[in-house]
Amino acid sequence: MKFKILVIALGMTVASLSLSANAQSTSGNITGEAKAGDTIYVTNTGTGLKRETKISKDGKYQVRNLPAGTYQVVPMHADGSFEPSQQLDVRSGSSSRVMPLSKSAEANTP
Repeated sequence: MKFKILVIALGMTVASLSLSANAQSTSGNITGEAKAGDTIYVTNTGTGLKRETKISKDGKYQVRNLPAGTYQVVPMHADGSFEPSQQLDVRSGSSSRVMPLSKSAEANTP
């Protein structure tokens, strides 16, 4: 009887671990840097899901737990002006980094 209870408990533990592993791998993150006080707007181009985050003193940000997909990232400065948007692909279980505008422009220069 004790062995049967032990086997059932072990099976339930393994099942719960595999469920939590699957839940963690269905989303990704967007990270980047901006000026303190800026706001970053993130929109999934396929589903319309929208998130925003305000930039803190250190200038770094992370938008977490985004479903995999293509996102439009738009920085808005504290004065209300916008930077050009960037498009990123978010993959499950990873982070996609927003390139600073100057580096992004350099990468596209022949």
